[in-house]
Amino acid sequence: MGEIYALLSAVSFGIAGAAVAKGASKAKGDNGVFLSIMLTLALSSVIWLACGIDLTTVDDTRSFLIGIGFFISAGVLATVFGRLTNFRSIALSGAIRSSLFRRLIPVFSTALAFVLLQERYSVMVLVGMIVILCSIAVAMWVRVPQISAKASAIPTGNLQLGLLLAAVSALCYALAYVARKLALEDLPDAALGALVGALTGVVWYFIAACISVRYRMAITSVLKSSGIWQWMAALGMSFGQILLFFALLSAPVAVVAIIGSLEMFVGAYFAAFLFKSEPVPGRAMILATIVAAIGVAMVAMG
Repeated sequence: MGEIYALLSAVSFGIAGAAVAKGASKAKGDNGVFLSIMLTLALSSVIWLACGIDLTTVDDTRSFLIGIGFFISAGVLATVFGRLTNFRSIALSGAIRSSLFRRLIPVFSTALAFVLLQERYSVMVLVGMIVILCSIAVAMWVRVPQISAKASAIPTGNLQLGLLLAAVSALCYALAYVARKLALEDLPDAALGALVGALTGVVWYFIAACISVRYRMAITSVLKSSGIWQWMAALGMSFGQILLFFALLSAPVAVVAIIGSLEMFVGAYFAAFLFKSEPVPGRAMILATIVAAIGVAMVAMG
């Protein structure tokens, strides 16, 4: 079930990504980011109340506190450090170069899971993960347009710092995967994990609003500035985040992270055929999709 949840999470994130791109030209505020955090908080609360752990029955206080601590750490790593370094890297090195470095998340996740969690994989799983990574590399080569001369004129100092921050952002997101997995080992409640993570994000927004006008506007105009595309993106992000926690309950971190990278395929096809915001995928993209499907099947069987 972990692999299935990871795949559903990738589909949700892919739909969210395509909706974000579609609504970007008319977006106001933060293009649905804060709305997605609020929806995640609401949806995870409902799921937790319906089938989550009854906190009054928890006897092991130490495990409970450790689990909550790791959930909060994961929220800070992803929502605060990961997002801040990602935005800054885009400003310094450009969106195209920054997006390339985001694909390092599954690579970092695999290395960290091997070292920190002692995760080990069968030969078939390893081959399947390599196949998926190769398909993603092909898809990136197809989708990423040629960097223009203007973009290439970025000062060397800014470019190097931007690429470094992009790598740091990918590392923060990978560490968030590991922190979630560690939390679930002590407190195996995926809905509670998503709830705590979303609550951490809400607290961060309110703290940042004290010193930032942009964050203040994101909070005060969350409903006013959100159109149909922002709502679709927020729902996709919310379901993706919740499903991610359920995936980590029973699947290794590396497997979840690599399958999660398939969101770019989902986003490409939704953007092309449903939202009409990108060209129809060509033969190379279709071939990469087929290869990725084979890789996912190998991981699942392994």
